[in-house]
Amino acid sequence: MTGDTHYDLEVLAELAEGLLDAGTACQVRDHLAVCDPCGELLADLAAVREVLAATPTPAMPMGVALRIDKALAAEAEQRRGGVDLAEAPDWDELMRDAPWQRPAEVSEPARLMPAARIAPETVPAEPVQAEEPVRLGVVADDGTIVPARRRVARRRRWALPAVAAAAAAVVGGVVVSGNLLVAGGDGGTGVSGQVAAQPQPSSPSRQPQLKPRPYALTQSDHNYSDEELRQPLERFLGPAPIVAGPETNTVASCVDRVADRTRLKVFAVDQGQYNGQEAVIVASWKDEAAKRVRLDVVDPYHCKNLRKPRLGRW
Repeated sequence: MTGDTHYDLEVLAELAEGLLDAGTACQVRDHLAVCDPCGELLADLAAVREVLAATPTPAMPMGVALRIDKALAAEAEQRRGGVDLAEAPDWDELMRDAPWQRPAEVSEPARLMPAARIAPETVPAEPVQAEEPVRLGVVADDGTIVPARRRVARRRRWALPAVAAAAAAVVGGVVVSGNLLVAGGDGGTGVSGQVAAQPQPSSPSRQPQLKPRPYALTQSDHNYSDEELRQPLERFLGPAPIVAGPETNTVASCVDRVADRTRLKVFAVDQGQYNGQEAVIVASWKDEAAKRVRLDVVDPYHCKNLRKPRLGRW
């Protein structure tokens, strides 16, 4: 009993299952007759038993059942002292084809093949060359053994002179044809005719004409900073040297792309640096009367903005 008045749940459960001895069971029943809380606990235990009894029991897997049967059979054999009265079944043989004993097979999808591939292809068999028997030698008149010679070496010997003769004929024909061409150049007068290659007048090289640009392209190589770009740009771009030539086409194409994006008139472009990185400073008129310009600092290779475009002063 817990304290002085009530029994534990374990004692009540043993009473419900009929596991208590007669004396203890009689005492517990006498207590339940006068104790309502213990009676309610016993009623709850009975309800739990009904719920468990109504729950379906899951089926035991066949593999587990076989293992239990094997263990019980082995224990029974030990209890009998090793005397086997009845031959135990061979469970491994009986359950060899059970689905849980076989590995899962993954079925591959059927592959459609054209009719040309279904038909067996007849491959011509290569002729098998008969191996020449090994010749040990020939016995001479004096009793010595002379090694036999093979025919392969003889076939190769006559092939070499034939190849050399064919090569000599080809070289001789080339020399004779060359002499005839040189001798017949003067119409049979005996003077060797040599045709001198007349030099063709060289056409003047066409140099690409540079298209005039509506802006001044300079190269100051100055390292601009944000503080300097807020100052009037005429002091930086004005004294810088103007550059021209085919090597500026890349910068010109980048400036054209900037002009297409801004739709403003570009009037000054300088090649320099921005915070230590190569950059092109593009100045476009935002308000020419007030000398307000738009500044685009772009990468000369990919024409991407190195900073956000801002307004400046000229």
